[in-house]
Amino acid sequence: MFNFEWMVNIVTHEAKRTLMEEWAQNIREAFPEVKTFVNNITARKASIAVGEREMVILGDSTITDQLGTYLFHISANSFFQTNSSGALKLYHKVLEYADLTGRETVLDLYSGTGTIPVFLARSSKLVIGMEIAASAVGDAERNCRSNGIENCSFILGDIRESLGSLKIKPDVLIIDPPRAGMHQEVLARAMALCSERIIYISCNPATLARDLGEMSRDYEITEVQPVDMFPHTYHVEVVAKLVRKK
Repeated sequence: MFNFEWMVNIVTHEAKRTLMEEWAQNIREAFPEVKTFVNNITARKASIAVGEREMVILGDSTITDQLGTYLFHISANSFFQTNSSGALKLYHKVLEYADLTGRETVLDLYSGTGTIPVFLARSSKLVIGMEIAASAVGDAERNCRSNGIENCSFILGDIRESLGSLKIKPDVLIIDPPRAGMHQEVLARAMALCSERIIYISCNPATLARDLGEMSRDYEITEVQPVDMFPHTYHVEVVAKLVRKK
């Protein structure tokens, strides 16, 4: 059985390695499950979870999680769903909605650590992920290698620029944006791809409704499935299936 691992990520204004090493040792003694302790340093005065640089105090900077039969390596500044059992149900629903036959090219926007590409790869001809965080792209490439996936590639950079230079027309488009939803320019370029099917995953029903309102001009919304990723809260993850109108 897979043993869950913990990571502690302390965000500070300045670097104090000796103090961090002391904290890491105390935390490790109290909680042996902690595999990695990192310190992100940022000069910005805001509630921020990503530093401008990172010090690894303990461990090798990543932890490993398991979803179904797949293992995923996760670093501190890479997005990964916090509810693993819920995420497994979510990705199975994405795979169902994608309706893949093995001949399709899939484009995954906001691909993070490559979870969705890994889940879709064996049912697709090619999966391309786009992601702005370098640490996430590094994790995604490692996750593909770890799981024996060879038909995935990842494009690092701002999606607004990456979509504009894309030479391949995807058959299926996966969209899993942050809570703010899609930037209008990204939405317009995504619509211009004219993919046959779009799977939109959202943790914010308000921005999902806004974006689907725009997309419904060219796409029929055939099914919407909520997934309770945040038990005992009013938050909910939603998966929507869109099919291009004939």
